[in-house]
Amino acid sequence: MPASFETLLPRLRTLLVAAVAFLGSLALSAEAEAASPSGKSGPGGSYSTTGDSRMPDFVYGGNALSFMGPFQIGLTPKGFVPRGRFAFQYDRQLFRAHWLHVNAGIAFDRGDWQTFGMDSCGLESQSGTCEPGGVVGMDVSAGYTHKLFIEAKPWIVPTFRVGLTGGFWKLPRVGSSREQTRELSWTLGIQAAAGVRFFLLRELALGIDLELRPQLAVHRERADGAVDPDNQAAFVLPLQITPLILEYRF
Repeated sequence: MPASFETLLPRLRTLLVAAVAFLGSLALSAEAEAASPSGKSGPGGSYSTTGDSRMPDFVYGGNALSFMGPFQIGLTPKGFVPRGRFAFQYDRQLFRAHWLHVNAGIAFDRGDWQTFGMDSCGLESQSGTCEPGGVVGMDVSAGYTHKLFIEAKPWIVPTFRVGLTGGFWKLPRVGSSREQTRELSWTLGIQAAAGVRFFLLRELALGIDLELRPQLAVHRERADGAVDPDNQAAFVLPLQITPLILEYRF
């Protein structure tokens, strides 16, 4: 990997951490401004008492917790991402349609070097290698969510989400033996999502999201017999398909 890219990696990690901290500080300041909701209530929130049909300034306590799943796919030819993914997301309302979110997920899969989009296993000279194995990793994201208010059908809430995201996953090992030259992959990029929530109860909703995550990926590979690993840059484009979303507002 070029030296200039090596020096860029710590800066990218610092940028993601700083963004999460900044969004957290905004959420705390918004909490101090939130007033106790009053007036008419309905699916998905408590409505303003001003007598008009505007979106409520704040929904309940301005908090939402969601479970999201179950899978994602890589849209680039060699851009493998673990296909199974379960995540939890916390949303904090700033004002009306404006929210902040923090999302953390676990990703998992099973496959071999062909599944991972590698040109070869790289460890053919060793016995008992190049076999399928489990993949496990995690990712986090933080950013802004816009939740629309439909006056005629307030129980339907379209959502749009953008933010920064990053994560990693480890590739198969059996004991101390690797199954392929690639050991680890980590990513850093952006997220852009759209979805909808259906509030069956006042506080509880079912939903579906589609999310694109264009990301820079770094694959850590260790050639057969090599002592030091080599980092290789790549591009991945995961599409997260989450038809199983359960959101609780409080």
